[in-house]
Order: sequence, then C-alpha cells, then structure tokens
Amino acid sequence: MPTVAIKIEHFKSEIMNDVADKRKIIEKHVYDKLEKDYKEKEFRFLEEAYEIIQTGLKNIDKEKNEVISKAQMENKVRLLAKRKEIIDTVFKKAKEKIAEYTKTKEYNKQLILDIHKHMELLGEGEYVIYLNHQDKELYKDVKNQFKDSKVVFERKYIEMLGGCKLHNTTKNTYLDDSIAKRLEQEEDDFLQYCGIDIEKVGD
Repeated sequence: MPTVAIKIEHFKSEIMNDVADKRKIIEKHVYDKLEKDYKEKEFRFLEEAYEIIQTGLKNIDKEKNEVISKAQMENKVRLLAKRKEIIDTVFKKAKEKIAEYTKTKEYNKQLILDIHKHMELLGEGEYVIYLNHQDKELYKDVKNQFKDSKVVFERKYIEMLGGCKLHNTTKNTYLDDSIAKRLEQEEDDFLQYCGIDIEKVGD
C-alpha cells in the first residue's frame, strides 16, 4: 500500500511539474504576445503622436508665415501711402512755386529763349507753338518773336503748368518741353535722390 501511495505521489508530482512547466510556457507565450501587442500599440501611438506634432508644427509654421506675410503687406501699403504723401506734398509746393514763377518777366524771357533753342534743335520748317492755357498774356510777345509760326493755347484739361510744346509740321517732329513734362521726369527720380526708392504705388 505504501508503494502505491508513493507511486501516486510520484505521479502526482510529475503531473504538477508538467502542469507548472506548461503554465510557464503559456505564461511566457501570453507575456510575449502582450509585450508584442504593447510595443506595436506603443509604436502606433508614437507614430500618431508624431503625426499630430508634425501637423501642429506645420499649422504653426503656416500661421506664422501668414502673420509675417500680412505684416509685410501692411508695412508695404503704409510705406507706399507714405511715399505718395511725400510726393504729393513736395510736388504740390513745387507747383505753387511754379505758378508764381510763370507770372514773372523772367519766365517770359526764359520761355522765348527756350522756344528759340528748341527750334534750332528741331531744324527749319513751319511750326505750331503750344502754350499753357494760363499764359494768354504772353501771346503777343511770343507771336512777335515767332511771326511765321502759329501760336495756340493748349486745352484747359491738359495740364502744362508752363513751358511750351513745339510741332515742326514740315518735318512732322514734336517736342514737349512743358513744365508738367519736366515735373513728371523729376518725379520718377525724386525718391532715388532722397534714398527711399521703392515700387510705384499701384504697381
């Protein structure tokens, strides 16, 4: 009887050891699977987190660029407005001074000298001399100097400010030496002279 009991105990011990070994194998398998699943999930979560971070950084970068672009555009608009204000102020004063100058005898003499000079440049031929519509008082003096030429006044809506325009009808050549034309040329160079040259308003 003791022998049977010993055998049963031995058999029982073997079964328990076998169960313990199998349990260890199962536990290891479960542990390995859980660890693998955890690592896969951890990697997936890290990927998702990385994508979220990258998307966030792109959005931040996009917003930053939009803010910078907007600020640059606003600064440019302000700068262009200031540029126009400078031009308008300077040339308004210039036009006021010119209007005063065109009422002087000095202007009258200079105008006749300029017409002679321009006719020498354009050469012989019949001329039409165009004067500013506000220079009507000078008609007699100009006509006396250039008897063979036709003297006409430019229409009111065409701003000459002073000076003259010459048309050699024989050679069909034309010269614009109006003060308005000179000012237009000066305006193009004005900001360069001042060292603040930027694109023109409306470009």
